[in-house]
Amino acid sequence: MQIILNEKGIDIQVQTSLHAILEQYNFSTQKGIAVAVNNAVVPRSEWQAHLLQENDKILVITATKGG
Repeated sequence: MQIILNEKGIDIQVQTSLHAILEQYNFSTQKGIAVAVNNAVVPRSEWQAHLLQENDKILVITATKGG
């Protein structure tokens, strides 16, 4: 099954959680990030339970400091 992570297509197994993908790509422990699946923000508390579907589009946004 394929999904899109930050505009890059990746293959994953069926029944993969959002948390598993974020962990695999080293996002799960980062602070100051927001994650959206198909343009809907998914709170960190729901990452484990959120199962991904074919062609889901995941966008990970990292807050940066500066002005």
